[in-house]
Amino acid sequence: MPLAVLLSWLLNSHTPSAILYSAITTPVVTLWLRHAMQSVNGLHKWPAEQWIGAGTILLSVVILCSPLLYFLTPGIVGAIALLIWILLCVYGAFAATRIHNKNLSITSAKLNRQYRFVQLSDLHAGSRSNKFIRKAVEQAKSHQPEAVFITGDLLDSSSVDQHTLQPLAEFECPVYMCIGNHERYVDLPAAIRSIEHNRVEVLRDSSQYFESLNIIGIDDADDRQQVAKQLPIISTDSTHYQILLYHKPDGWIHACDHGIDLMLAGHTHGGQIWPFGYLVKLRFKEFLGHYQRDNCHLYVSPGTGTWGPTLRLGTRCEMTILDLAPAA
Repeated sequence: MPLAVLLSWLLNSHTPSAILYSAITTPVVTLWLRHAMQSVNGLHKWPAEQWIGAGTILLSVVILCSPLLYFLTPGIVGAIALLIWILLCVYGAFAATRIHNKNLSITSAKLNRQYRFVQLSDLHAGSRSNKFIRKAVEQAKSHQPEAVFITGDLLDSSSVDQHTLQPLAEFECPVYMCIGNHERYVDLPAAIRSIEHNRVEVLRDSSQYFESLNIIGIDDADDRQQVAKQLPIISTDSTHYQILLYHKPDGWIHACDHGIDLMLAGHTHGGQIWPFGYLVKLRFKEFLGHYQRDNCHLYVSPGTGTWGPTLRLGTRCEMTILDLAPAA
């Protein structure tokens, strides 16, 4: 465990002592984390989630500080590592509370006027509080969107109810959503009832016109061919501007081939805590940000909230302000 290494540095103890400490504490901590993460009690789960995040940061700090042992005593290296760890955790906690605005402008010959939309993704009500959900809604409302798109993982706990999601009902515009993997992991029918109670239209392998724009939502699935399989059986019309909401950044090429103009996704969190982004990139080719193929666009949000630990390091919470306009 990185904590055992850090303590051995701080105490100037020998390597065998660190190994013995690790051998004793690792099974205990592992059992506690397993029990806490399976608990529906937030008071049990929250500390475990934060420790997972802080422990991940500590692991990186220990690895990066290890070369200093060639030049400094273990005690000094331990003090440096401890200070860096604390500062990074404080920064990460702050970064997880701030929602950045990402502006994205796209033009198309299919559009006959300008539109402004806001994309929210991975809010993770349950991991995040009602207060955070309200903050995201108020910030989104300040951009005066004509519609809001939620690209999955709105919630991640069966304890989330209508009250937790109540801020969503305060939008003065249509709100469209596709379900993400975390909606599938809970009581999905109950989750959808709570979501729809707050005036959110959940598009489940279906489409809905917003003026002349066709908004399509596809349910998240583990199958990487989900988009390719579902689009042919959903009502689409390539003569209209078409926006696809799908939680994972899978199937974008199939979406382009099927006449989709803009695909919105999330799920990756940008890795959330460095250096996890490098691992996520191995799974998702279109990992984060804006991609374009001819007139077909994809935007992968790093997420508006966080999952598990309320920490961000090397990434940021974000909402996307989409400005669509006719091509000149």
